[in-house]
Amino acid sequence: MLQERGHLTAMTGDGVNDAPSLKKSDCGIAVEGATEAAQAAADIVFIAPGLSTIVDSIKVARQIFQ
Repeated sequence: MLQERGHLTAMTGDGVNDAPSLKKSDCGIAVEGATEAAQAAADIVFIAPGLSTIVDSIKVARQIFQ
């Protein structure tokens, strides 16, 4: 729905059931401990635990691209 309206989407997940959404999103993020299916479907795989890993990555990416 959001993508149809021109929005960029991101999805985080760790299980087989998350794989389709990870693949469909503009940026799929598999988190620490994710299944192989989730990792394969994701654009990014984090090996460190915690939400702060995602937040820190966004901050660094913004610094690089701005």
